[in-house]
Amino acid sequence: MTKEAPIIVIKFGGNAMTSPDLFTSFAHDIKMLLENDVRVVIVHGGGPQISHMLNRLNIESEFLGGLRVTTPEIASVVATVLTGEVQRSLVTALNVNGVPAVGVSGEDSKLFTATLLIEQEFDLGLVGKIAVIDPRIISVLLENAYVPVVSPVSSTEFGESLNVNADTVAGSLAGAIGAHRLILMTDVDGVLANYPDPKSLMSELTVLQVEQLLPEVTEGMIPKLECVLHAIAHGCESVQIVNGSTKHAVMNALATGGHSGTVITA
Repeated sequence: MTKEAPIIVIKFGGNAMTSPDLFTSFAHDIKMLLENDVRVVIVHGGGPQISHMLNRLNIESEFLGGLRVTTPEIASVVATVLTGEVQRSLVTALNVNGVPAVGVSGEDSKLFTATLLIEQEFDLGLVGKIAVIDPRIISVLLENAYVPVVSPVSSTEFGESLNVNADTVAGSLAGAIGAHRLILMTDVDGVLANYPDPKSLMSELTVLQVEQLLPEVTEGMIPKLECVLHAIAHGCESVQIVNGSTKHAVMNALATGGHSGTVITA
């Protein structure tokens, strides 16, 4: 695989991780991309798994603006579930299916340095945003034909752990490494003009159209569209939002002669 091979960043969402069949088909898609000289970086979420663990521990949580309000107790659970459970399961599934995957967290080699997200009109607690990216560890892995599997767990320059949205992390990383495309796997078919009507899918959008849509979309789509804008503004060529709850969602998204979901370009 050459340094000139295109890079695709894939945000693999927690909702797409709930089925062993989806895990296996996803791994096969990644293997096929590697065989076609495409470099792949995976950023994973884990919202459902975090919610499940919080319920088991009888810890209440709420969402504001599409983001989880995070207390110190919740921040500890988030880090444990994402890097300790979700990432290990995903890396194992990829390796078993012939993909040379390596787990990396935002804290490894200071890949991400985060700061508190304080611009919101409501207090989200220990929720962060990416302030600085040092992608050298990702570049080293890609140059040696590995697939980095990135947990969004990040900390401040003083070592305080923050909960950073995985969509936000994926967008920031895709921009920083100049990805050819960022694929956001979610639980809907793409951007819908009239949510939840699937017939209102918008298959192609520009950055300007996304900016105009932001005030009207549902809370869960807000972080995704914000990450779209950030990724393209910082060097990613295009972003695609697809339904990750179907088999071979990645290869279907990149199919020649047509694509699934919503593709956003400058």
